[in-house]
Amino acid sequence: MAITNITQDGYSALLLLAAGLGVYLLNLAAYRLFLSPLAGVPGPKLAALTAWYEFYWDCPAHGHFMFKIEEMHKKYGPIVRINPWEVHISDPAFWDVFYTRSKLDKDSWYYRAFGDNGGTVGTVTWEHHRLRRGAMAKFFSVANVAKLEPKVLQRVRKLCDRVQEHRDSGAVVDISNAYRCFATDVVSAYVAPHARDFLNAPDFAATFNRVLRDFSGLMLWHRHFPVVFQIMDSIPRSLIAMIDSTGANLAVVDNQANLQREAVTVVERKGIPTDACSPSILDAIYTSPLLGPADKTVTRMFAETQALLGAGTETTGNTLSVFTYHVLSNPAILRNLKDELDDSNLTLGVDSDGYLCHNLLDNLPYLQACIKEALRVSPGVTGRLPRLSRTEVISYTSPAGQTYAFPPGTVISMSSRDAHYDAAIFPNPDSFLPERWIPTTTTIPGRQLSSTPEQLHAMERAFVPFGRGVRGCLGIELAKMELTLLTGNMFRMFDFKLYKTTERDVSVEYDFFAPFGPKDSKGVRVLAM
Repeated sequence: MAITNITQDGYSALLLLAAGLGVYLLNLAAYRLFLSPLAGVPGPKLAALTAWYEFYWDCPAHGHFMFKIEEMHKKYGPIVRINPWEVHISDPAFWDVFYTRSKLDKDSWYYRAFGDNGGTVGTVTWEHHRLRRGAMAKFFSVANVAKLEPKVLQRVRKLCDRVQEHRDSGAVVDISNAYRCFATDVVSAYVAPHARDFLNAPDFAATFNRVLRDFSGLMLWHRHFPVVFQIMDSIPRSLIAMIDSTGANLAVVDNQANLQREAVTVVERKGIPTDACSPSILDAIYTSPLLGPADKTVTRMFAETQALLGAGTETTGNTLSVFTYHVLSNPAILRNLKDELDDSNLTLGVDSDGYLCHNLLDNLPYLQACIKEALRVSPGVTGRLPRLSRTEVISYTSPAGQTYAFPPGTVISMSSRDAHYDAAIFPNPDSFLPERWIPTTTTIPGRQLSSTPEQLHAMERAFVPFGRGVRGCLGIELAKMELTLLTGNMFRMFDFKLYKTTERDVSVEYDFFAPFGPKDSKGVRVLAM
């Protein structure tokens, strides 16, 4: 009898618990759908009800939430509610209104995809971000990046030497991976104690470049379940080697171990190199008086290493691939670019090795137009940029005149793709049209130019491949130098034709914060002639 009573009491407790949970969930659903400050924002009810909606499109559907958001905007208009606490706005005019505010925090939930938010890119509060960014900002200034030109040109020469080797042997150039190697070698030499030398890899470090993709996919899982990275770290390398037939997972683990060693080196030498080399950016972070001891631990240095190297590799490599495909697939564009680069007046700017300097290439209108168009078509970041104000009410008025006022703490996000593909600002947005960036006063033989000063101004305002405001990309000047020096010199020195490459190979299939193409794509491949 006593056992029966205990059992009945247990069932009663479970029923009571279930009933309480049901009441809580019903109240939560009612609040989110009808009482929340975001209740009046259009969008799918399921997205407003639960974050599991976003989880599905992020994880099981492999980075497709970006495309789902684009579908929402087509159905509901320029403002949509994409999860219980966030609204997404697709309106280029709002970029400068919102992102130029100096006191915006990042959404900690979204940016925990980067780990523990120890890197500057994932730092949540604007106060802490200002200190972390300030510790390394001078290294990315126009003046200091200009001093890097000889080192960047050194890697340009190395890549051109590798292309020459392939031309001599008639081999296909895996140019997408070559570009990633170039970007990695450049940024690692500036950021970390030990520079990579991937351009010397016979296969252009194909395994490492696969690591970037695999790790980026894991980031989405970690956003929703912030134990993924810890679980990975806890698995012995020997066990992963036993069960990993492809070597991809082992490569991810080994890459993380290499980044950890970089962080340990900086901390052990206390930011002071023991050799004749200049201090790296990580060294500067460690010795910065702006930061306290908590920002100078191995864990924190590891997070910054990971963020800086990751940000400087896939983004630049992808833009170079997009540039190469579209220029080579359009004979008129290729001819105009080659004509500009072959101009006899450029010989005055050629160094002893036959390479053109940045200042000269930076003033070539058609080359710069091609680079801008590559950044527009496929910016280095496809992920949305969620921000919130802890103190201000943020208002948004739609083109139709409806005003929304969001209380402090509301997460608001926008995406550069929405601005870059706005047909009202960029006619024929799906087409690669460099001439759209050239004013009517500039003459390019064989091209009909139609961009008025007013059109150019509108495009410049909507052009945000590096973000905008105090939280915009810190490495913009370095990225622009890399893009300019490599494309200008390589396309001047070589003739290329695409090898088994279609537009699908530069399409965006997955949003892992950075854009990634189809898994079965071999990227852009070329034959040098």
